[in-house]
Formats: sequence, C-alpha cells, structure tokens
Amino acid sequence: MNVERLLDTALAYDAVDELEVLALRTREELTRFTDCQIHQNVASDEVRFFLRAWVDGKIGVAETNEATDEGIQRSARVAERLARAQTERADYGPPAPAQAPEIAAWDQDTWEATPSLRADLVSKVVKGASEAGVNSSGSLSTGGGEIWVASTTGIRAHTRSTQALFVNVVTGNSGGSGYSEFSSVRLSEFHPEQAARQALDKALRSEQRQPIEPGEYTVVLEEPAVATVLGMMSFMGFSARTLLERQSFMEGRLGQKVVSELVTIYDDPHNPRGLPRPFDFEGVPTQKVYFFRHGIAEGVVHDTRTATASGTVSTGHALPPAYSAYSPMPGNIVLDSGTSSDDELLAGVEKGLLVTRFHYARPVEPREGVMTMMTRDGTFLIEDGKVSGAVEDLRVTESGLRALSEVDAIGADQKLVTGGEGFGGFVVPKVRIKKFRFTGRTDR
Repeated sequence: MNVERLLDTALAYDAVDELEVLALRTREELTRFTDCQIHQNVASDEVRFFLRAWVDGKIGVAETNEATDEGIQRSARVAERLARAQTERADYGPPAPAQAPEIAAWDQDTWEATPSLRADLVSKVVKGASEAGVNSSGSLSTGGGEIWVASTTGIRAHTRSTQALFVNVVTGNSGGSGYSEFSSVRLSEFHPEQAARQALDKALRSEQRQPIEPGEYTVVLEEPAVATVLGMMSFMGFSARTLLERQSFMEGRLGQKVVSELVTIYDDPHNPRGLPRPFDFEGVPTQKVYFFRHGIAEGVVHDTRTATASGTVSTGHALPPAYSAYSPMPGNIVLDSGTSSDDELLAGVEKGLLVTRFHYARPVEPREGVMTMMTRDGTFLIEDGKVSGAVEDLRVTESGLRALSEVDAIGADQKLVTGGEGFGGFVVPKVRIKKFRFTGRTDR
C-alpha cells in the first residue's frame, strides 16, 4: 500500500477550503494465555484514514479503511458534505507546518518478533505458576504503528514506532492474585522470569487475606497504582478542554502550590523511557508540558482548537478526530523520581497499606479531582515498616489533589506503566502518601 500516494490523492480534492488527512497504521501480533497455556494467537495490520475538511469555517470529518483512490476520494466528498451541513463555525483552521524533533522509537527486532518467540517467552512466564499449581493468565503483544499527517497548509509528517506490551495476572487457589506488566519500545528489555516472579509472589502471599476496616491509612502505592491515579487526574484536569469547560481542578489554581513540593508531574513526549512521539495527530510538534512543578500548578496541554480558544499555541497533544471529544490529552506522563528505596518507603509506615494497583477507576467530582476505584491483585498490611500480610480489597474515594498533597516520600526508580495498552504511558516511581482514604470493602 502506497500511503504517500493516497495522501496526495486526498489533498488533490479542491472542493473545500482546507483539507487535513491523517493515516494511522496499527500492527499487533498478540499471544494470549490462561491456565498456564497459550489459547490464542492473533495478528492484525490495518491502516485507517481520517479526512477533515474546512468549508466556510465549518468542519466535517470522514473516516475510512478503504485504501484506494476511490475510497479516499469518496471520503473527501463525505467530509465536504458534513462540513457544509454544520450550523456553527469551528473558529479554528488546520495548523501551519513546523519542524518536529527526531525521535528514536523503532526497533526492528520487536517489529519482526515471531509467534514462536512470544510462545517461548510465555512458557518462561507460566513455568513457576504451573509448578505451584496456580493459574497464570495474560498476554504478550508485539508490533507498533505508523502515523502520517498531510494538509493543504503544507504539513507533511511521518513517524513509526514499535511496542512490546505484557500483562500477567496470577490467581491462587484461595482467591489470592498478583499482577505484573511490562511495556517498552524494545522486546529485548523484557525479562519474563522476573515479571512472572513478581505476580506469582503476590498471588501466593495474598492467599490468606484478613478483613480490614475502611478508613484513612498511610499507603505505599506501587507503580501501576500511581499510574491509575495520574491517569484519572489527566482525564479530569490536565487537558485545556476541561479547563475551558470549567470542569478542571486546575481552574483557579494555576500558579498556586496545591500538592506536595516533592511532586513534579509533566508530559514528556520525547522521553526515551516512555512511548515517545515527535508530533501529534494534527502534525504539530510535541512539547514537554508541566502540570505540577515542585507542587505548584503550572499548565495544561493544548491542541489547535483549544489553543485558538485560549489565545495560545498548541503543545502538540491532539488526538485523532475519532476521539475529538477527549482531545487534547497527555500521552507520556512522568512523575519525577525521589530518593527513597523500597525499604525506606516502607520504613516510614507504622500502620498502613501497600497497594499493587487499582481498577474500575471513575471520576466523581472533576473540579476537585475526586475519583473512585478499587484495589486489586495484591493489597498488603504494613506494620512497623514491614509487610505483615495480605488484606481484603477496599474501595477508594479520594481526591487526587489531596492525595498528592500528602506525598511524603517518592521512590528512586521509575517504571513505564501502560496497563497493556499502547496508546500512551506513565513513567512513574512508587509513592508514599501519609493520608489516603478508603471508603468501603469490595468483593472485587
């Protein structure tokens, strides 16, 4: 398939004022396993085209996977008709071209990884669980994608990247469970025995769980749990869209100290430890944006639409047109590391909880950053600086702002967390929070 030629076909359509075309190629080869056995191996390789047309200041968008001249021309006509049918002007146009940085996010071995290689890695993952007589489930995928953006304003951008994504849940015979994951541009960085050991250890240690009363506890959040908290905060407040809609907890707080001075959080699309991207889905070069710097609220991310409405410039955080209701959005959030070792994080806790991860996270009150979620796959009691045993899972209802204001120690090591999804990532350390609110019990 000659994508570049199809871009030219789209831009040749002259019945509109401006036209932008985005082509997304996603290639994934996925190996799933359960009960310590591989049960599925699938592969997909698809290119989708999004055409956005401007007519008299109004916008229409069409999407197609028909990668032919006829299919592209048909979509251009649909985008034109939709634009003409709009009743309101968009008040922004396609961005002008700008030079994007060079980003190294491609690994040939990961792109060419075979089913037999993934099967060999999975066999190493499940070996310990099989010997222990417990269930190991999860998936390992390899592949990546390409992005092309072209417009009548002169943008012509292309990038490609690779991804290896792994998730593993080990379930014991008495309901205990443990979790581990891995994400990287390079499959060669995946160490299956290490990942398996982490999930298996948590599952076996949580077979005997004691009930615990909801309430306020000091917590040590492991990296997946930290990523969920930051992901919810990103959804509720790190986007200029939510700020313009007056739904962001950032409103009225920019320039103020609102979280612990230990906390510095930003989006860094160029971070080689994340899933870097040189430009967004409008072809605008990506920029590093600070949300909190030493506790002070500093900024939000923009796409062209929100930047125009705010009288500023895009930071390169536009999503594809299909997700315009959520655009702009950070994609590579970083929490700066601290200086504490794992033992030091625990040593500061007289009585508290160690949380592996959260699930079923939902917003409650975006203007205050309040979220609800449940612990999962390994929640442990900490007593006198030591992990003393597993506890039953709890429900959380907490403000992310309040939680981050109570951070009193941050781990020295960072980890990339994606939850097995390759759209974006979180490069985060473990975190200790003095006061964290648990509001109920849960059976999962």
